[in-house]
Amino acid sequence: MATKLIEVLTLEGAKTAIAAAEQKAKEIGVDMNIAIVDASTHLVHFSRMPNAKITSISIAMDKAFTAAGHKQGTHLYKDAVWPGGVAYGLGNSNGGRFTTFGGGLPIKNARGEVIGGIGASTGTPAQDQQVVQAGVDALDKVLRPGAELKAKL
Repeated sequence: MATKLIEVLTLEGAKTAIAAAEQKAKEIGVDMNIAIVDASTHLVHFSRMPNAKITSISIAMDKAFTAAGHKQGTHLYKDAVWPGGVAYGLGNSNGGRFTTFGGGLPIKNARGEVIGGIGASTGTPAQDQQVVQAGVDALDKVLRPGAELKAKL
């Protein structure tokens, strides 16, 4: 029987993504709630910037949950979930946590396997998307094969 090594997203990795996402939020001038979950959709790290909306806390967590659990960005559901769409009603699944608008992305390792998800909320879906993309991009730099910090994450 072959053994499969499973990579996990650590707290240190989550902090790397959050730091980059916070920096992008500052650049665009929108304080955000930012959540990182592992591949099992459990919260690893959360950040609430000073002026982020309290009502967006759970939305950020749900975007991360959706991205990790369904292994794709939440923005990809936009056209499918409208009445008559192939996934109409999908947002009611998983206890209402399934999120179908931008601001959630899966976090993948160097082999393309999902090891977590990141979600942001307070801005528009496009702004939230910019923030999570910055977090994913920061981790991509670290998780490339041969990257110096790969063993730490």
